Parts: sequence; structure tokens; C-alpha cells
Amino acid sequence: MNRNHAAAMFIGVLVCIPLLATYQLGFFKATAEWFATLYARGFILPAGGLKQAVWLQYGYYTLMAFISAWVCVEMPSQWRRFAFLLGGTFLTATFGCIMAMSGVLFEPVSGALALWLAGIAGIAAGGSVNAYRCHVMRGYFVGRLSTRQFDELARQNNPAKMTGRREITSLTCRLLNLAELSTGIEAPQFEELATHFQRSISEFLVGHGAYLDDCNARQVRVFFGFPLSDESHAAHAVQVAVLLRPHLETVAREIELRFGKKAQIGVAVSSGPVLCGLFGVSHFESFSAVGEVVDFAAQLCGLNAEYGSKVLLSAKTYALAKEESEVRPMEMISTAGSTQMTEVYELLAAKGGLPEPEARVRDAFWQGVVQYRKGELKQAQESFRIAVIEGREDAPLKYFMERVELALKEKSSSSKEVPKHARTLAVT
Repeated sequence: MNRNHAAAMFIGVLVCIPLLATYQLGFFKATAEWFATLYARGFILPAGGLKQAVWLQYGYYTLMAFISAWVCVEMPSQWRRFAFLLGGTFLTATFGCIMAMSGVLFEPVSGALALWLAGIAGIAAGGSVNAYRCHVMRGYFVGRLSTRQFDELARQNNPAKMTGRREITSLTCRLLNLAELSTGIEAPQFEELATHFQRSISEFLVGHGAYLDDCNARQVRVFFGFPLSDESHAAHAVQVAVLLRPHLETVAREIELRFGKKAQIGVAVSSGPVLCGLFGVSHFESFSAVGEVVDFAAQLCGLNAEYGSKVLLSAKTYALAKEESEVRPMEMISTAGSTQMTEVYELLAAKGGLPEPEARVRDAFWQGVVQYRKGELKQAQESFRIAVIEGREDAPLKYFMERVELALKEKSSSSKEVPKHARTLAVT
């Protein structure tokens, strides 16, 4: 039995006992006689007149007291609570009329009184119960969810929904050159630098509907689709990642201006099944998710340092959010201990957000990657040359052009077939 049900049971008992005592003392005798006269004037009654059924009176107001208390404690909307009370009063009066035409004297005042007393007590208790629940939940979610999402989560009043297996999208944002940033700088300054990174990234992501799962000097990790369910979690994450790209540049500039350090920031997004629940002990408890998806996003994030890219997507994330994103392929990768290969994509813009010249360049890059994997090195080299935009540095393009040149040298000095390019992610 949860706290709300216990409160409703207590209120029901608290209302019924005094009503039973007053009924036994005859407080409702005059009221019953008045309604008997009223029914005799307004209805055609059975020949035997009206007979009072005390058990019906007791049973009805007991039932109404418990139902009213439960509804008014559980129901979050105030106007719906009062609508229920008014509707219950009308039904009680109607029930009295129906019983009179059946030859049974039923005075509706005790039933209506039980309904309203229990309802008002339920409204008061519901306010305190909901306030207590919100107070407890704030300890877990303060700073991790936006105000709007917290209010929605509190209204659901079902903590069990946050435990179980579900599909989510994990986004990891990391300082890729943390070791470099922490050298040649005093500890208080590095604290400021790390705090600035944490605050800037976490506030941005939480403000755009993410759940903040982890925030430390190295990385910020958020979830989409948890704790509130979201069938479009991957699309939502990609939309936010598109907006995050220019924000990363702003944060990097601010760090360089304030601390004289050039920060390299990378993002990775991965989607899939996880186990969600409340993990930790005592004051270290928090709602989180565990699974390969979370680990994969963390491992994938480190590849941004290799490619010089900003945002990488897993194959599943891209498949779920294809209609929301403009991407280009990177490498085929596998995780440590797995032989299954999966493709990685770099997020460039929102769907339709690439100008026509950049879209043609992206297509040439894509063709070059495909040719490189097939071992068509000369054709890949030409495609990558077409993908060059004069006056703009493109680190991922440079990465692949160097790989093709290296492969051509190896091919000319060896008779062995050049393998398809792939890599295994290291555990981070």
C-alpha cells in the first residue's frame, strides 16, 4: 500500500466513525422524516409506505467516504476533484429518489456529508502527500531535469515506471584533451575550467530536455527517453546534438579566453536497450541506466580525437533519426571482445540544413569512404579531392586522405591485398 492509499483509508475511517455515532444518537432522524414527507408529496409511493433500511444508510456513506477520500487524494486536478464531489452529491440525491419509489426510505444528507467531509480531507491530505512526494523526488532530480519535466514526472506518481528495461539514447560530451588541459595550470584555475565546462554543457542539455546522468571534470552524460518515456528519444537527441555543435565552439572559445587553454570537446550519441533503476547506496543513490549503449557512447566519444570530428552517431541512432539529420560515414568499428562490425556517422546538420554545395561535397566524401572500404584507392583519392572546400579545414577529410595515401604506399610496396579499414574501440 502506497502513501496515498494509506491516507485515503485513514480518512475514510476518520469520517465513518463519527457519522456512525451521530446516526446512532438520532441526529439524522428528523432529516429522514423530512425526506419521507417530501417523497410522499412528490412521488407515487408503494401501498406499504416507506421502510427505512439502516444497513443501506451505513453501507452507502461508508462506501462514499472511502471512494471520495481516495479520488481526492489521487486526483491532481483541483477542478476535477470538486466536479467529482458535485457529481457524487447529485447521484446521492438521485439514489434517494429511486429508493423512495422502490419503497425504501433513504435520506441522502448523511451520504452527501460523508462524501464532502472525506473529499475535503482528501484534498488537504493530497496536497501534503504530493508536496512530500515532490520533496523526496527533488533530492533525486534537482538539477538533472528541467522544471517542466520534473513537474510532469511528479504528476505521474509511479516510481515503478523508472525501473525496468527500456530503449533510450545516451549522449556523452567529453573534454578529449583533459590531461593536456590539467598540465601547466594551478589547481584552483583547473577547478574553474572544469566547472565552466560542466555548467555550460549540462545546463544547455538539461534545458533542452535531457536527463543529466553524470557530470564530472572529464565528461557530461545525459539520457533521452529516461526517466520520462519518449518514443522519439533518438530524434530528440539528434536535434539537441545539432544545436550543441555551435555551443561547443562557444564553450571552447570561452575556455581559451579565460584560461589560455585550447579545449577539444567531442560528443557521441548511441541508442538501444538498457536497464534503468535506482542505483547506489544511501546519499549516493541516483536514478540511472546501465547497458552496452551507455558504454558504447563513452567509447565512441573518444574517436572524435582521432577524426577531429565534433559529433558522432551510432548506426542505430542514425537509423532511428535518419529523417532528422545530415551525416557522413566514418569507419566500421567493433567493441572489444566482439566481432560484430557497425558503422559510425558524423553529424553535420539538421535534415535539409546543408547548403547545396556542401551537400555535393558530403556526397563526394561518402563515395570516397565507400571506395576506400572496397580497396578502390585511386578512385577514393579522387573523390576525397573533390570533397575539399578551399579555405576550410576539414579534419575528418584530412584523416581519410592520409589513410588512403598510406594505403597506396603500402600497396605499392607489398603484394598483399589492402584490407577494409576498420577499428576496435578500446575500453574507456
